[in-house]
Amino acid sequence: MSRVPAHTPSAARVALAFGAVYLIWGSTYLVIKLVSQHGAFVCASARFLVAGLILLGFAWWRGLLRRSDFCARSWLHATIVGSCLMLLGNGGVAIATRSTDSGIVALMTAITPLWLVGLDSMMHRTRAPSKVVWLGIALGIAGIAVLKSETIGATSTVSTVGILIMIVATLGWALGSVWSKRPDGADSPVAATAMQMLCGGAVLAIASVPKEFLFHDEWTLLMQSPPDFATWMQWSYLVVFGSLCGFTAYIWLLRHQPAARVATYAYVNPLVALVLGWAFIGEPIGMRTVYAAALMLSGVAVIQVANARKKSATRIAIAGE
Repeated sequence: MSRVPAHTPSAARVALAFGAVYLIWGSTYLVIKLVSQHGAFVCASARFLVAGLILLGFAWWRGLLRRSDFCARSWLHATIVGSCLMLLGNGGVAIATRSTDSGIVALMTAITPLWLVGLDSMMHRTRAPSKVVWLGIALGIAGIAVLKSETIGATSTVSTVGILIMIVATLGWALGSVWSKRPDGADSPVAATAMQMLCGGAVLAIASVPKEFLFHDEWTLLMQSPPDFATWMQWSYLVVFGSLCGFTAYIWLLRHQPAARVATYAYVNPLVALVLGWAFIGEPIGMRTVYAAALMLSGVAVIQVANARKKSATRIAIAGE
C-alpha cells in the first residue's frame, strides 16, 4: 500500500521538481563520467554520504525530524531503496560510463519505465500488461539490439559490458523507485531521502572494497590519479545539484505523482546528455544512436500512452456508475 500525501502540492512546485529531474539529471551523466575516472564507487559513495549528511542537518535545523523516523523498519527500508538506487542504479551508471559514451548510457536509462511496468504489476498486484504495453517493451528491447548492431554504422563507443551493466542498473533503479513508495519508510520525505542517501553511500563504500581487490580501480585509482580542482568542482556539482536537488525532487515526485508520470524524465535526460557529451568532450552521435533512440523512446511513449488511456477508461467507467 502506497503512502497517500496529506495535501495536493501546487502546480508550480510540481513543475519545478520535474524541471530539476529533467534538466539537472540529464547533465549529470557527463559529470559522472568525468568524476568516475578517479574511482566510480568511491566517488559516488562520498557524494551520497555528504549529500545525506547535509540534507539530514537541514531537516534537523528546520525541525522536520521525528524520533519515529529512525526506527529499525525505516532504516531497513532506506537500506533496500538506497542499495537499489545508489549501488545498482547510480553505481551501475558510474561503471558503464567508463567504457561507454555518457550519451549512450543516458539513452539506456530510457528503458527504466519498461521495468517499472512489470515491477509495479508484480509488487502492487495490478493487472498484467496489455498487448500494447508488450509492444512498447519489444520496441525498447529492439532499441538495445540496434545500439549494439554491427550493421548500422561504425563506432567503438558502444560496449557490450556497458550495455549489460546498464540493463542491471535500470532494473535496480526501477525496483528502488517502486519500493520507495511503500509505507515502511520515514514519514518525513526529507528524512527518508537523507536516510536513503546515507545507506546507499555506505553500501557503495562497502562494495568498493571487493571491487578494489578484483580490479584495482577504486582506491588504487584514487591514489594514482588524485582529484584536481576541476574534479572537485564536478563532484560538488553532483552533490549539490545531482543529489540534493535532483534526487530529492525525484523522491518527492514519487510521493505526489504517479510513478509512470515521473518516469517521463526518460524522454528528456538522454537528449540533454547526448548534446552535452557531443558539445563538451566530442562524443559522436551516429545514425545507429539515432535509430536506437527512436526505438527506445517510442517504446516508452507507447507504454505511457497505454497507461494514460487505461486511467482515462477507468475514470469514465467510475463516472458512469
